Amino acid sequence: MIFLKRKNKIINLLKTMIDLVESFSQNSNRRELCVDGYKGISAVREAIEGELDDAAIFSNLQIVYDVFVLLEKQEIEVSSELLLKLETLLEIVIDQLDAAIPVKLNIVFMPYKVTMWDSLASIYESAMKDESCVVKVVPIPYYKLTADKAIPTYEGNLFPKDISVTSYEEYDLEKEEPDIIFIHNAYDQYNTITRVEEKFFTSNLRKYTEMLVYVPYHVTGFFKLINDEQYVTYSIPTMQNIDKIIVAGQFVKDAAVKYGVSEEKILVLGSPKIDAVYQATKNGKIIPKKWKEQLTNKFVFALDTNCMYLPNNPFNGLAYIEQVFDAARMNNRCAVIWRPHPLTRISLAHYVPQLLSIYDEIVEKIKNHSVEYPNIIFDDSNEYLTFLTASDAYISEPNSLMALYTVTGRPAILASKFPAERNLLPDNAFYRFYDKEFPWYKITKAFAEGKDNKRALRKNLAEKVYVNIDGTSGFKILETIKNEIFKTNS
Repeated sequence: MIFLKRKNKIINLLKTMIDLVESFSQNSNRRELCVDGYKGISAVREAIEGELDDAAIFSNLQIVYDVFVLLEKQEIEVSSELLLKLETLLEIVIDQLDAAIPVKLNIVFMPYKVTMWDSLASIYESAMKDESCVVKVVPIPYYKLTADKAIPTYEGNLFPKDISVTSYEEYDLEKEEPDIIFIHNAYDQYNTITRVEEKFFTSNLRKYTEMLVYVPYHVTGFFKLINDEQYVTYSIPTMQNIDKIIVAGQFVKDAAVKYGVSEEKILVLGSPKIDAVYQATKNGKIIPKKWKEQLTNKFVFALDTNCMYLPNNPFNGLAYIEQVFDAARMNNRCAVIWRPHPLTRISLAHYVPQLLSIYDEIVEKIKNHSVEYPNIIFDDSNEYLTFLTASDAYISEPNSLMALYTVTGRPAILASKFPAERNLLPDNAFYRFYDKEFPWYKITKAFAEGKDNKRALRKNLAEKVYVNIDGTSGFKILETIKNEIFKTNS
């Protein structure tokens, strides 16, 4: 199949043939021009053979080829009339090829972790429905980094069955020359927890495409940090390799520009992760069969801890988690689903290996339904949407997943003590774990009794900082990127 990039190469080669013909009258070495001419026509013919079945195109190319050969052998004379006819015929061939070759985009998605596929999924789904797109999903290998070793990892076999996965070993970037590459990891060698293989660094990928698109695997949280630490991603050198960066809200773009990223590079289009949460939760709470026994008729708290939470807070962090579990221990109308970040254990192994045995013991007890952990579930599945849809409220430090949870309209409990003025959203729309007036034990009691005095304050909360929260982000990202690449190649 001839894709946009290859089509443009063919047409541009024919345009150089026109330039070559125009230079005949100014160049004394006409024989060399003729050789370049018929070699160029041969290259065009080889590029379209087997792809097009248009006798008129091949006939016209043959005429041009023959004229160059005859001119080289000096069997015909160079004249302005002949050169004009040759130029006109080449222009006709260009028009014929432009009409005969449909606009097809060669798109490849290169995720590395299956748990982060949701950051690309709705773009992929839109591309699969688009007749102008030919799509491949090529999960790439990576390394889990501990203090003393790099563990090779590949998750291509973990992707949903309805996604046709192409092995990275069979995908030849040089031959494919994808028009668009979508990635969700742009850190290259600058990540200390995981690192993709070097051949898939952004510095290498950009050699093979004119449109390398970075869609972050997280949604930037709705809070200000001192010195804008949460935007530090946009300061790493790899951002120079990216053609377009997708962000969920204008506030992220503003911060990235401050870090030196060009304004034209950043597109405020929302996030496929928001699409995923919107679609999963729009019909209300859904408890999966595997959790029904522990969660049915319970008020369910979704507890999320990020990958560096325990390494950064080894003792206070464990105490906080146990306090959250107390909701289920002290009130039989409550339950907790704990979903640590998928990289939590590898982070502990890297930074606080002495805490591993304690962490593993807690996890084992929860999985074995120990009496110490009643109605508490440990969720280590490959997707987090079930975790969100099965819950009635969410508790965490302000983070990416809490940002997504605002789309649901359900209660969110802030587990950190960061000042209200650092919240980009109305702070009074959130509950606080450490609120002296209405602390955690009172929150759990009120929710179990069906009381939620902040419900009205959460109306349309997410749209105050994020765009396209109605499930349309993936479609809009694809359409925008298509328009950008067509504009570049027009």
